[in-house]
Amino acid sequence: MNKNVLLACASVWSIAAPPVSAEPLVRVHTSYYYVDGPSATVLAAQIEQNGPRGADGKRYAGKTKWDVQWKFKHEQHGVTCEMKEVAVAVGVAQTLPKWRSEKNGVAALKTRWQQFTDALKRHEDGHKDHGVAAGREIEAALLAAKPASNCGDLAARANSAADAIVKKYQKLDQEYDRKTGHGRTQGAALL
Repeated sequence: MNKNVLLACASVWSIAAPPVSAEPLVRVHTSYYYVDGPSATVLAAQIEQNGPRGADGKRYAGKTKWDVQWKFKHEQHGVTCEMKEVAVAVGVAQTLPKWRSEKNGVAALKTRWQQFTDALKRHEDGHKDHGVAAGREIEAALLAAKPASNCGDLAARANSAADAIVKKYQKLDQEYDRKTGHGRTQGAALL
């Protein structure tokens, strides 16, 4: 291949390349509370007694809390201020039950417990997915922020957009719990 063909190909590749966009940093921490007992009734009662509290003060089998943090750098160029760098991080904390003496349980109860905890984890991961989606949307919004006449206005607009995205996904979390009965319609119920 001659040099001109290589240069032409390189030019086409650089034009056709999509814009670079990093994924938000996601950190997930799972903690457990312990329950114990010889039957689904006893285990369910302990979950009701020891499970994490929701925003409404009630106890639930599991809980996922997410938080999105963002920061950005902007630069003033003459009469406009532009976004230069964006970093977004999503922290997710999940609390789930653990059956302390599961290895000693009867086979049918072990099977039922596994089905319950699998369904509960899937439900809680739905909340996690909302947090991660919020982080992605915030990152995209900040990267796409249009220049402003000054950096104070750009920062205020960017933070306002990010706050609105967080609120949108918090409402989605509430609606998700309402529609699924906090996971019960998805199989996250022992009884």
